[in-house]
This record gives sequence, structure tokens and C-alpha cells, in this order.
Amino acid sequence: MTILVVNDDGIYSEGIKALADFLSEKHRVIVVAPDGNRSAFSHSLSIFKDTIFKEVKITDKYRTFLTSGTPADCVKFALHKFNDYKFDLICSGINYGHNLGSDTVYSGTISACLEGNFFGVPGIAFSNFAHKNCNFSQNIEVLSRIFDKLVAISSKDYTLNVNLPNGQEKGVRLAPLGVHLYSDNYVLTGEDTYQLVGDPLEEFNDENCDVALAHNGYVTVTPILYNRTATKILDKLKDFKF
Repeated sequence: MTILVVNDDGIYSEGIKALADFLSEKHRVIVVAPDGNRSAFSHSLSIFKDTIFKEVKITDKYRTFLTSGTPADCVKFALHKFNDYKFDLICSGINYGHNLGSDTVYSGTISACLEGNFFGVPGIAFSNFAHKNCNFSQNIEVLSRIFDKLVAISSKDYTLNVNLPNGQEKGVRLAPLGVHLYSDNYVLTGEDTYQLVGDPLEEFNDENCDVALAHNGYVTVTPILYNRTATKILDKLKDFKF
């Protein structure tokens, strides 16, 4: 396969190198990533401003391109400009920190893959549960066992959101999204300047949602749609008159 590898932590992050090195052992890999951290940029695009895009030499295993844009920019640019490549799959990550439940709304890691879905390319987004001291080598050991199975259930119609424990896992579970809330607090850091901080709150929908399972040491796999239509509600309102 020809695989586009992206992330939102930046081109020099340890996670993207671990993922790209692993994938390049059996596949043709092209890396396109931001020049710095773009966490929580969601699906934003760089419009009405210039965007830097250039090749940088990091390894002989695959070509690597840097951009001043967002994760979604990385995918959109690659799919439009690399006419000599036909990407079979987009892989995003491995992200520092989980993308569980409501995290997925803000995630640049996941949005990069959803951008690929727009153009008919399957996507798989990978995240490590921990926010620091991530054991990416253990993540790669897990992926060496399950990657082909993930590819088998991937589709252009959705993105697979995969959360990996920071260490040994108890198993792999397909799971719905839960709700992941934080103790949000805006801390004054200077004159008229604030920083958003907070810790995850242990409030799960049920024991079988991705949030609860990931907190209990499982690899979680959740298919995510870019089509956010509430179809059940739309059907319920079909006879409503304005």
C-alpha cells in the first residue's frame, strides 16, 4: 500500500517517527506534518493566508514534508498536489495523549483522517493514552499484531479511532464513544492573558464505552463519521411543519 502519514504533534514528534518507521517496513510511506504542535486544531484549514510546504530530510526510509498549516491542511495538500501517488490509506499519529469520547471533537489527529474520507481514502487515527513518557515502542508491538486487521475493517466511509494503552494492553475492543469531561479552569498567566488547564474527570457513560475501556487498559477502536447528521432525530421530525 501507499500510505500518507500525518499528525498534529508536529513533524519531529517521536510518535509520528515510530508510526512511519513501522509502516515503511512493508509499505510505501509519505509523511506530511505540521512544523510544530497543532493539538486541538480540530478540522481547521489555513485559508486567506500563505502556507509553507517543503520537503525536509529526516530519514532515507521515506520522504518527509513539512507545512506551516494544520493537520487537515497536510492531507488536503497531499491529496491535491501529489498527483503521482495514489494513497490507499491515511494513518495519523501516534498522538501524545488519548482521543476519547468528546476529545474527538477537538482532535487534529482524527480530523486529518476525516479529511481523507472526504476524498474517498480510508483513515486510521492512533493515540497513546498518556500525555507524557509515552511508550511508543510498546504501541508498535501492539500494531504489529493488529494493523492488518484494522486495515481489513477500514473504509473510505469512516475513520477508525484507535486508542493505545501506554504499556501492556488487556485486549482490543470495538467501542462507542463516551463522554470525556475535564475540570476546565482558565488560569491567569499575565495581564489579560489566560491559559486553559484541566484534568480528566472520571465520568463514563457505561463500562463498554471507549473512555471506560481505555482507562481500564484496553485498546479501543471506534469508527467515526464525518457526516454529523442526527439521522434518528431527522426521521423523528420528518412530519414537523414550520
